[in-house]
This record gives sequence, structure tokens and C-alpha cells, in this order.
Amino acid sequence: MEFLHVSCSLPWWTSIVVGTIVVRCLMFPLVIISQRNAAKMNNNLPGMQKIQLKMTEARERGDRLNAARHAQELMQFMKEKNLNPLKNMIVPFAQAPLFISFFVGLRGMSNLPIDSMHTGGMLWFVDLTVPDQFYLLPLITSATLALTIEVGTDAARLNSANMGMMKYFLRAMPFFIFPFTINFSNAILVYWVSSNFISLMQVMFLRLPKVREYFKIEKMIVHEKTNLPIRDKGFVRGVSESWTNMKLTRELEERQRIDEMNFMRAGRGAVKKTFKYNPTQPPPTTIQAKKRDA
Repeated sequence: MEFLHVSCSLPWWTSIVVGTIVVRCLMFPLVIISQRNAAKMNNNLPGMQKIQLKMTEARERGDRLNAARHAQELMQFMKEKNLNPLKNMIVPFAQAPLFISFFVGLRGMSNLPIDSMHTGGMLWFVDLTVPDQFYLLPLITSATLALTIEVGTDAARLNSANMGMMKYFLRAMPFFIFPFTINFSNAILVYWVSSNFISLMQVMFLRLPKVREYFKIEKMIVHEKTNLPIRDKGFVRGVSESWTNMKLTRELEERQRIDEMNFMRAGRGAVKKTFKYNPTQPPPTTIQAKKRDA
């Protein structure tokens, strides 16, 4: 950004936007890899969910052997289909350090402050070192983020990543971040808004059939919810069942741990007396009865 501002004589807001565009263009190949993998996972979703359902049922029964067998079956299925859930996270993992770097760098430049940034903005945000007094940039930031989430994270892609519940969190994110963005400097918000606009255009661009065909991204198959082995149960029921499954898993693990401890204790310690009288001798009541008869 300093090179763009000093050597190219660009104002600071333009330097921030151009710098953001350059960085996002360099990351575009990672976006293509993620899109290809997401499409493959979505198209193979019924097969994956069928195995996952068997694995979940085995875990709920406490059948660890069958659960492990189905887990191995799922890994083999994904290997044959060339699927990798981690590829869907390539873009977020790559963007996180870049976002932090831009955020920390622009915040430091605003706090110094750099004198030229006092007049490096435009329109109503001329001073990039202070927050937006009209709250327009925070509103634009939240709005573009919400629009990008709504357009980009469609139901098929969330289902392909097995993150059906994640859509509720993603849709609530713009409302959560708004109270924090109103205190950010205009320089940070210019970067954030420009990054959101690039993401939005990128998502819309990659939805075009010709573009997807050019980059060899498979066409997304729309699965009927009633035909999927694992159906969307809604937010409340989904959270409830997830919590129940976690408790069952914890209880089974605790039960197994106690059984292993008891087994080791029984094998190493002395034989525990579990009878009231010597089983090799007649019961006391029988002996007393014989003495009375005599």
C-alpha cells in the first residue's frame, strides 16, 4: 500500500482498494480448488450421508467396532471419489492471516497517525484515521457481508460440507459485528468493504455456467431433502440432538474407562470375596438342620 501511495501517487483509499484487489486475485486459484471440491462433495452427498448415518447409529448403540468399520468405509469412499472436506476450508484459512495483517497494519497507521491519511479518503470519509460519524461504512460492511453469505453459502454447499446448522450462525454474523465496526477507523472499513465487494462479485462470477465449465467445476446437483439419508432437522432440534449425542458419547467413553479400570484391578489385585459362606462347604442352615434331626 505504501508503494501504491508513494510511487504511484494514489490516495490512501485507492491504495487500500487496489492492494485488496491484488491480494484477492492471488488467492483466486485457491477459490477454484475449494469450489471444485465443494461441488464434488455435494454431488456425492447421499452416499456420504448413508455411511455417516450407519456410523452414528453404531456409536449410539455403543458398538465401537462397527463405528470404526463404517468410519474406515467413509474414508475409503472419499478416497475413491477424490473428496477432501479440508479443501473447503482452504480459503478461510488463507484469508484469516491476510485479514489480520491488513487489520493490524491499518489500525497501526491510523493510531500513529500518518498525516497523509487525514485527507486520504473521499466523500464523507475524508479522514481515514477516525471512525465513520454517520455509521454508513459499518452499515455497508454488514450489508455486503450478509449479501455475500446469502448468495455464496447456499444450502447445497452447506450440506456438502455437513454444516447445515452453520447457516444460522453465518446469517447472524453481520448483526453481531456491526456494534464492533462502528468504532473501527475508516481505513479498516474501506478495506473490509472492498474485500466484501470483491467476494460478492467473485461468488456471482463463479455461479455462471460458462465460468464453471471453463474452470472444470462440476454442476451442483440439487438433492431433494426427503431423499437424503440425513434430513435437516431445524436449528433447535439439531442443537438438541447434537447435545444428546455428545452426552451419549461421553457416557460410553466413561463407561469404557471404568470397565477397563475394573478389569485391570481384578487382574492385578487379590481375589475379591463375593460370597457369604464357603461354597465348597454345605450352607450353615443345612448343617444346623442336620444337627437338630440327630
